[in-house]
Amino acid sequence: MKVVLSVKQEELKKIIINNLAIAKDWENQTQDTIQEAFKNMKEAAHELHMQLDPKPKHHSYMIKNRGMSPDDPEFYDHIHPVEDLLDYLADTSANDDPVDNTIGDKFEFLVYSNRWGHKDRYELTRTKNGWYISHLSYNGEDILNEEMKVLTKAMRHDSISFPVNVSSYMESIWIQARDQGLQHEEVQNMLDRVADWISQTEMNAPEDLLI
Repeated sequence: MKVVLSVKQEELKKIIINNLAIAKDWENQTQDTIQEAFKNMKEAAHELHMQLDPKPKHHSYMIKNRGMSPDDPEFYDHIHPVEDLLDYLADTSANDDPVDNTIGDKFEFLVYSNRWGHKDRYELTRTKNGWYISHLSYNGEDILNEEMKVLTKAMRHDSISFPVNVSSYMESIWIQARDQGLQHEEVQNMLDRVADWISQTEMNAPEDLLI
């Protein structure tokens, strides 16, 4: 449902749209112009937000990323929450959080091992807090923001070479699954790409240099 605005509120909306366009065209604008656009955009968005009843709804991740309430005067000092606001004005359900479809789902994670000469199967279950890892005697939950300690320990046990930032990718996949309401096959495809990346790293390790 579209939000019905008063004449004054429509004027604020126009100010927001015009200044957002300038802010997004930053490559062709001077620094002073960009700063002025952000200032005007932020102030108009905050004023419009505070006038509306009920208040505009934002995605949960947007509020978390901004680290402040949408009522805060600084909340709209960024392009993405302003775009959220405009989306809400066009459709009040636009920023409803998607359903988290894959909590509890089990995923296959196939990683090649030079030691064994084939791909080993790790089972990953997506939990409310991160990933539960199951591989031979290595079982446990890797909590978000705490590194993939169980997964990396299991791979180290088999002397598998893997990228140092693999934990960041696993966390990113978990967050995208939540924020975008991804389906099982979409999450599996992402995990396959990371597993293939690890496998390529392992296969390309110069093992002839080891003694």
